[in-house]
Amino acid sequence: MKSETRGLEATMDEEVIDYITHHILKNGEQLEDMERHGAESTTIQLAIVKRTARTLRKVGLITVRPDAPSAQDNAHPAPPSAQDNAHPTPPSAEETVCPAPPLPLLKWTPGKRALLPEDAQTFSWLQAGWVLKELRFRQDGRSVAQIHYRMGPHLFKHLQAEKTQAGLEEQRQLEAYQQKAGLGLAALEAPLQKPSTLLAAITDYIAASREWTPRELAQSELFPPNWSVAKRIRFLHFVLALRMISNQQEQFDWKEIGAQYYGVIGGSKVFDAHKDEFISLLEEWGGQPAASYGLVSLGRITPLYFAGNLNGTWSGYRAGPVHALTDLSIAADHYITDATTLWLVENRAILTRVAAERDFLQQTSSLIACVDGHLRSSHKNFIRQLLGGNAIRQVLIWTDYDTDGLLISGELAEAAQGSPARLKWIGHDRKVMTSWPQYQRYMQVLLQEKKPLEQEQIVGGAEDWRQWINL
Repeated sequence: MKSETRGLEATMDEEVIDYITHHILKNGEQLEDMERHGAESTTIQLAIVKRTARTLRKVGLITVRPDAPSAQDNAHPAPPSAQDNAHPTPPSAEETVCPAPPLPLLKWTPGKRALLPEDAQTFSWLQAGWVLKELRFRQDGRSVAQIHYRMGPHLFKHLQAEKTQAGLEEQRQLEAYQQKAGLGLAALEAPLQKPSTLLAAITDYIAASREWTPRELAQSELFPPNWSVAKRIRFLHFVLALRMISNQQEQFDWKEIGAQYYGVIGGSKVFDAHKDEFISLLEEWGGQPAASYGLVSLGRITPLYFAGNLNGTWSGYRAGPVHALTDLSIAADHYITDATTLWLVENRAILTRVAAERDFLQQTSSLIACVDGHLRSSHKNFIRQLLGGNAIRQVLIWTDYDTDGLLISGELAEAAQGSPARLKWIGHDRKVMTSWPQYQRYMQVLLQEKKPLEQEQIVGGAEDWRQWINL
């Protein structure tokens, strides 16, 4: 591109030329002449030309600030400490001269084309290099086809510097966690009155996380995909904090986790903003309800509603009315059934309707369980316990016919993996599918062609249910 921009290097910074070349110009285009907008103006006007074997045609104009932003323009001060917040320092003269980009521009990308009013604010953004002006001609090279504002070189460099700074900060935070995890694991002794297997899973995750790079952490499928790296690191601190306090105390309160881990005023509140999400993922990682680790006063017990024959070490149930287990009882007990058909449904209304059908569960040797939304670790544990008993020959999965229902169906199928039981999915037209790919394709078509449907809209009756069992 050097030959194509000959003469521009003397009056334009190479970074600006490179930015325009890679992000603004189209294939076969190049920059040519230059015109400065007055002696006091900070912008210049460049011609965009397109060269062919026979012609050189002017296709547009770019108005841009020609000098690249200085290091000072993109300086990132260290985050303020609590003391700094108490006694804030007034901005220096240099900071006043080189402000940060305006908030409306922070989400711009190099490919964005915006229409801005020709007013003083837009002019100031153009003069500062936050935006550039792109004018495109029609085929005649004179008539204006369109005028857009694009990300300017100063804004591009500022955002790149922020991205680099954020990456360095993420690496620093991850390394700080990994150092603390190493010290924490080394200091662990035999847990108090807790089986080693109870803590083994989360201990293994903590040990593995000490080797992760920021990239591996960001791409890990162990976390919800929409979690930021900072949130993932915060969760790792939470798991480490819980593991350490679980080693020291048989029982502890939610607030004690952060308070003991950080040891400063406000430490007890560090994890509060993500309480429900962190507990849910902790239970998924460990395969146990949070209370099993000694965590008390959560103020919630997760129920699992069911109907059918079920036996545990300390309890027994017979087909008939709807019963409920808790996540604590599922973790502490082991349940088996003599039912040969397991129904896994999303909604309580389906459970109560089937349970109310006189003698249906006994006559069909069925047990029906309601997950009431996305699966928790206790639900998965319960399903695997039942399927491990070898009595169940088939599993019927029945959820709402919407995006969430499809996700829940997949989670239920995953929980049933490894069992010889045959899996079936119930369609909105009361047809039965026997493979997950088949049901996925069916749902994708249904979601495109119809409005979402609830289970209750096609509940049917005992004859339908018997037919599904016998197919």
